[in-house]
Amino acid sequence: MSESKSSVDIAIVGMASLFPSAPDLPSYWHNIVSKVDAICDPPEEWEAEKFFDPSSQDNDRIYCKRGGYLGDMARFDPLAHGVMPVSVDGAEPDHFLALRLAHEALLDAGYKEDQVDPTRVGVILGRGTYINRGYTNLVQHGMMVDQTLRVLRDLHPEYTDDDLCTIKQELKASLPPFNAEVAPGLVPNIISGRIANRFNFLGTNYTVDAACASSLIAIDIGIRDLITNRCDMVIVGGVHASTPHQILMIFCQLNA
Repeated sequence: MSESKSSVDIAIVGMASLFPSAPDLPSYWHNIVSKVDAICDPPEEWEAEKFFDPSSQDNDRIYCKRGGYLGDMARFDPLAHGVMPVSVDGAEPDHFLALRLAHEALLDAGYKEDQVDPTRVGVILGRGTYINRGYTNLVQHGMMVDQTLRVLRDLHPEYTDDDLCTIKQELKASLPPFNAEVAPGLVPNIISGRIANRFNFLGTNYTVDAACASSLIAIDIGIRDLITNRCDMVIVGGVHASTPHQILMIFCQLNA
């Protein structure tokens, strides 16, 4: 290998992907070549349906429902990836999808543990640090439930403490679980840490946020780490599949 950095080749040895209408890499390439439009109406269970109102100008409504949806393709088998099933519900979906895709990329590469020194394997992922399911769950359980109860107490002074306790239980039961498993979803870097932990990669692992360029920046940094001999192998990519309806409300305010 030449000492000149400009002449160093970087080998892409494995790939995996998950996009709307493309559950795997061959489907993704096929859709590009075939000019498939994967933008569609949401699945029936779309959580933001109750906020959809194209005639409303209110700041808490959504005027457009079409988008790139994964639907049933956003699957994850926790036991197959060393994750306790009870820790999935209420946690951040992007973490588990990234773990699954990293596994698929390693399978595509034919990776075996004794091929690379684990201390020289890095994990760099592009991921926005915006509101996600974990943050939404935290705010709803930790703030909105009590705010709702205070409003009800003011509007209905006849409600007893037992009445309000029952309402609180019903409100919390309607939300995703709120427990210690939510905590990893509040720390963006856990998404790369899960991958490093599952595969015993002991090199650097972190996320980068450059908005829509996040995954490209992750790839650029990974290439530099290989060229400068900081790593022998790097897992790079990007993920942003979990988008709460509050994000859509903001985009509607921007007429986006």
